[in-house]
Amino acid sequence: MTEHPLNSSEVTGDELVEVEPAEVLLTDRSAGYSPPRLLPDVRPTGGVIRERWEDFKVTEIPLYTPCGAGEHLYITIEKSNRTTIQARNHIARVMGVHPDSVGFAGFKDKRAITTQTFSVAVLSDAQVASIDAPWIRVMGLQRHKNKIRTGHLEGNRFEIRIRQVEAGTIDDAKHIVDEVASSGMPNFYGPQRFGIHGDGARIGSCLLRRQVAEVVDLLLSPRDGVEEDYREAYAAGDIQEALRRLPPGRNAESGLLSSLRTHPGNLRAAVRRIPAPLRRMYYSAYQAELFNWVLMERMARSPDAFRVPWSGDVCQFEGSRSRFHVDLDETATEREKERALKGEISPTGPIFGRKMSLPAGEAGRIESAVLISEGLRPESWLSHVRGLKLDGTRRSLRILVRDPEVIWEQPEQALLLSFTLPAGSFATVLLEQVMGSGSESPTV
Repeated sequence: MTEHPLNSSEVTGDELVEVEPAEVLLTDRSAGYSPPRLLPDVRPTGGVIRERWEDFKVTEIPLYTPCGAGEHLYITIEKSNRTTIQARNHIARVMGVHPDSVGFAGFKDKRAITTQTFSVAVLSDAQVASIDAPWIRVMGLQRHKNKIRTGHLEGNRFEIRIRQVEAGTIDDAKHIVDEVASSGMPNFYGPQRFGIHGDGARIGSCLLRRQVAEVVDLLLSPRDGVEEDYREAYAAGDIQEALRRLPPGRNAESGLLSSLRTHPGNLRAAVRRIPAPLRRMYYSAYQAELFNWVLMERMARSPDAFRVPWSGDVCQFEGSRSRFHVDLDETATEREKERALKGEISPTGPIFGRKMSLPAGEAGRIESAVLISEGLRPESWLSHVRGLKLDGTRRSLRILVRDPEVIWEQPEQALLLSFTLPAGSFATVLLEQVMGSGSESPTV
């Protein structure tokens, strides 16, 4: 077998395969997110999560341990019912710094109790005591030499309580979780990746194409299925009233409305006011939707295509970002399949961008067809914002779940699932395997 190493931070894109999408694609992106269950013959537990805040807990696992010295103060907090951006902005106000100077490794669930660390470049920690509020409290302080950046994260530990289930479902839940722990599960992006109304990918697509009117409409205008008072005020032309009605934490909408109040009708200037982290999030949501589509395409051809490599695939070593192309030779492919089944490597899917490496063979045809069907080429991925690059990368198609535990809580009459996932993976993917599709019914 010949391995062709790829530097994960400096890959050169392979040639797009010129295909007719209708002749290649088996699924429709408009059908939405619908991952298949790995054990369809095992009864799902059903039930609901997030009936109470303490039912859904996420604890960040840092990529490294702070050294104890340096200009950056690492503030570990626990928050409830607030977004990561809201927590960041609150910390920035208290510490007297610009929000963009506050670092964090990744976004955490809003409707949950989450623990994560932020970094602030300050010499004194005298203001830290003022961070505590009913929804946020400081858990620890440390110092380090660098700002926390997106991706400075090893993974997350989850504790999730499933209510409205019968005690007898624990056997089925354990069976599913044991299978997932043994073989892994598809690394789909969960629905929360796409925003509260599920339109994050559409906004990212419009930003990429510089369709500013469509971006403003998606974020501000009334539409079917979305009932928000500020949208009605915007449609009536009352920008000030729309700002007054805007719910807390809606930074993109706030930036748009503030700009339109000062510069009426200038949509392009308004869109430039979308904060850089949110703009990056919208682009990422579009990339995530296309990744999910590729993964659905593969599993439509073979249920184990998320963990078993094909000829021409770009594979990744587990626990590493080192990648290589699988040769088109049948003997080499069989050898890589054996390594994948042992958990040593996994096939990867596309986070499309200008420098992303495309696979060969059938995997390359699928990824090329998805890109072409969107009217895009590798060189199309330009953010139009200085300093925000869309180079792309590869993402493992398989998640390996660590340290899973399923117990029945008699006092709570609920199942408690505990498990660890690598950074960038979604607990909802595992929950859908256990509970069944559409079982999550938060009451908050």
